[in-house]
Amino acid sequence: MAEVILGKGRVRPVWAGHPWVYAQAVKTLRGAPAAGDPVRVLDESGRFLGSGFWSPKSALVVRIASRTDGEHLDTGWLARRIDAAAALRRALGFPSATDTGYRLINAEGDSLPGLIVDVYGDTATVLFGTIGMWRLAEDIYAHVQRVTGAKRVIALAADRQAHEEFTQAHEVTRGTEADALRFVERGMAITVPSTITQKTGYYFDQREQRARVEQLAKGRDVLDAFSFIGSFGFAAARGGATSVLSVDSSVAATTAGVAVTKELGFMERHTFLTQDVKQALPELARDGKRYGLVIVDPPKLVPSAKHLERGREAYRKLNQNALRLVAPGGFLVSCSCSAAMRADDFLRTLSIAAADVGRSVSLLHLGQQAPDHPIPPAFSEGAYLKTAFLAVS
Repeated sequence: MAEVILGKGRVRPVWAGHPWVYAQAVKTLRGAPAAGDPVRVLDESGRFLGSGFWSPKSALVVRIASRTDGEHLDTGWLARRIDAAAALRRALGFPSATDTGYRLINAEGDSLPGLIVDVYGDTATVLFGTIGMWRLAEDIYAHVQRVTGAKRVIALAADRQAHEEFTQAHEVTRGTEADALRFVERGMAITVPSTITQKTGYYFDQREQRARVEQLAKGRDVLDAFSFIGSFGFAAARGGATSVLSVDSSVAATTAGVAVTKELGFMERHTFLTQDVKQALPELARDGKRYGLVIVDPPKLVPSAKHLERGREAYRKLNQNALRLVAPGGFLVSCSCSAAMRADDFLRTLSIAAADVGRSVSLLHLGQQAPDHPIPPAFSEGAYLKTAFLAVS
């Protein structure tokens, strides 16, 4: 392998377990690796720190895939890592009769950086983020099918030409095309049409937070904002909510949500509104609506650290509007999937939003992504999801 030598003062994070090597950390490159070739990462004294795949056009030139010196990043290594990922999911209880949808491979968390694989019953979806993983695509499809027994493996579209020098079209690589992803989550049968899937298809990372919402919902009117197909709403309805209103701007997503609601038998209690949440929340407040439980789960509002100040303001305004709709003695569940916003910053923003509108809040629980989304302990960037459960008075 070619060797990447890190400069003085750049070693400690990688040595301590952080999986990313930034371009500015590299002092010397020994050899002439092509994009996607495996490389060894060393400190200036020659101490081995790890190995990964070379991404010369990316700000992250190496993502550590192995910390075993002498281990080749070949098909044998790939099989071992995918087997280990599958074994971990089995230990966590996936799949089971009540949960047939889960994340099989979570990139850095499974020492397979640049690779995300989700399983939906008899279908697996594969998303590539780096050229090194993409070059192993055929072996990945085969091993994913082997460890899951999936009848169908779908490669999701990815245009990474600018930074990783590859483009992947949406295609079925094993089996035949399907019109939807069908799976069971916590005993509820869910269908997501293939025309509206988000990211890898669905948000398994919020599974445990949906269970907590189900516990809080009994006897309450519930508002589920940025609902996608209404997954928080399904949980609230099953938990005994008096009523549930799920709001999303996507006609396709809310249409799919209505279909699932009907199949689950929640039509009398769970309704959908297709509208931009930024418009819907103030309008509901002006109409005098109040809810015992309000959930806001927006898309990423802080794309990167340079957008942090603007993102804080967006979260602040969103949560001001949400808090105005919470009845006294009710609950706000506020989410952020922005890795660039740390948990303490997010909670401070929520506290400021509450003060802005004259409400008092108490933090009951701060949730994160589900256990089938593991991360290295030293990799704070991987802890992207923050779900705050707040009591509101």
